[in-house]
Amino acid sequence: MRLPKLQSLCFVSWWDIVGGINEPMRKILPQRCKTVGWLIRVEKDFIVIATSIYEGEGDDPTIDGCAIPIGCIESVKKLKG
Repeated sequence: MRLPKLQSLCFVSWWDIVGGINEPMRKILPQRCKTVGWLIRVEKDFIVIATSIYEGEGDDPTIDGCAIPIGCIESVKKLKG
């Protein structure tokens, strides 16, 4: 999968893993998710999308974010702006 450059504002379509306890088997299905944020980290097995980045934190900023396993990602599209 080709990813936009780091710090790009992106739209990510991905599948979230769903668990259930004492639920009928047919109700346990992965859930499609959509996340918008900045691509701030790319690793072999996952990416990190930040929906908020707090200023003044240096090289390891505090964020509101989501680590998404590569195998769960349907698409990553760079947004203009």
